[in-house]
Amino acid sequence: MRLRSRTSAALCAAALLVLPACSGGDDDSSSDEASAASADAVRYVALGDSYTAGPSINPVDGDSGECGRSTKNYPSVLAEELDVASFTDVSCSGATSENILKAVPIPGTTEPVPAQLDAVDESTSLVTVGIGGNDDGLFSSLATVCVAPGDACGTYLSKKLPRVLAATSERVTAVLDAVQQKAPEAEVLLVGYLRVTADGQSCDVLGGSGVDTSGVVQGEKQIDAALSKAAQAAGVTYVSMTAESEDHHACSDDPWTNGLNAPLGDGVGLHPNAEGMEAVADAVAEAAGQDS
Repeated sequence: MRLRSRTSAALCAAALLVLPACSGGDDDSSSDEASAASADAVRYVALGDSYTAGPSINPVDGDSGECGRSTKNYPSVLAEELDVASFTDVSCSGATSENILKAVPIPGTTEPVPAQLDAVDESTSLVTVGIGGNDDGLFSSLATVCVAPGDACGTYLSKKLPRVLAATSERVTAVLDAVQQKAPEAEVLLVGYLRVTADGQSCDVLGGSGVDTSGVVQGEKQIDAALSKAAQAAGVTYVSMTAESEDHHACSDDPWTNGLNAPLGDGVGLHPNAEGMEAVADAVAEAAGQDS
């Protein structure tokens, strides 16, 4: 499937308005062109966790409840860039791979939320998936051990993280397979995570010198590799944001992610800000349609 830019869509729409008059009212031709345009329309569904949902990036969708979906998150920006025919965003802060597939509570809550996969059907033509960071408390564990004294960070990276990531990669692959089963004609893209830290560089917004930033960077790169493996196993495109955001970590002059604290209305700590969401949307838009 090839996704059309807003400009291309506008040109096609203009052509459909003009051609019937120029052709002497060939109704069959007009009908065929209209049907083709309808078939090519992008029906987009976004699945994911808080790095997709964009909690506290104003404005936040008041109907999204605890999921905290921003109307300026990367799926919303992408939907506007591609001028899609329909757009459904069911990403939810705190979601794990299980929340994509089943109606279960988000970790830390008691009430189940609907399976995100329910939003996908045979008419869906584009799906983005951003998941994995909350599986087995992956991100929270990394953030906790890499500020602890001693070699807690190094031990976690060498002893536990490889096992966690192997299981995470398998679960993400299962998610991608399930999406493709429900929407066999859709283009599916797995979207990676933006960088938060810089190798060997500490800064006040990340807590100063007490943070093992080199360890966190190592963890971020291993997560990226695990997601890439999952995408390859499922046969879908992986949009890695690791290299893309290398110079836009939280300590940089032009950050795409927040430090421990976020400016009011521009996200939450250790998560993307509005500029980061725009950067992800641009990267996904560039990757979309490349498999056609």
